[in-house]
Amino acid sequence: MATQTIPTLSAEIRTTKGTRKAEKLRETGKIPAVVYGHGQAPVHITVDLDELEKLMHNHAHMLLLDIDSKIESCLIKDVQWHYLGSHIIHADFARVDLNEKVTVSVDVEISGDAVGLKESGAYLDLMMKTMEITCLASGIPNSIVIDVAELQAGATLSVADITLPAGTTATADPTDGVVSIHIIAASGSDGDSDTDADSSEPEVIGAKPEEAGA
Repeated sequence: MATQTIPTLSAEIRTTKGTRKAEKLRETGKIPAVVYGHGQAPVHITVDLDELEKLMHNHAHMLLLDIDSKIESCLIKDVQWHYLGSHIIHADFARVDLNEKVTVSVDVEISGDAVGLKESGAYLDLMMKTMEITCLASGIPNSIVIDVAELQAGATLSVADITLPAGTTATADPTDGVVSIHIIAASGSDGDSDTDADSSEPEVIGAKPEEAGA
């Protein structure tokens, strides 16, 4: 659960607006973005698409935006993806003080070989792939890593069972399940009536009924 090192992303003031201008901008490998918050006027900027996507791939939540040599500490608030989901086409950055608390969603990762998976038919179910947490902007963890080595078959780890970094709290209900180990029921073990030992004899198709009085 290492804390992120806050990366720096270069940005430039954007003076042109509009859909066609944005499309031209994207053709150069850059995307439009906006910086807002903390009682200051929004600033329209451009950032390098590859650099932003690389940072997000590495779980970045906070950035130091270098806007024409002025540094702004910002949270990646929202990104808009191409309709095919192939790349980002716009980004929103919210100014934050590194000493203020923020709420973000971080990835949940599994560590260890669960003892419960040694049982026949057992499988692991990660029910919470991301976890929303509140922490200092300067202390956002890369991910929440959960050690499942001692997790037994049929058991569940809830939010309350997860050890979070100091100063970090989860926003979800403490009873919400995060990861479980389930057992797939063996075929025919559910007591179907067609397997009952005392079931009646099957009817023989085409057999003649017994004659009366026989």
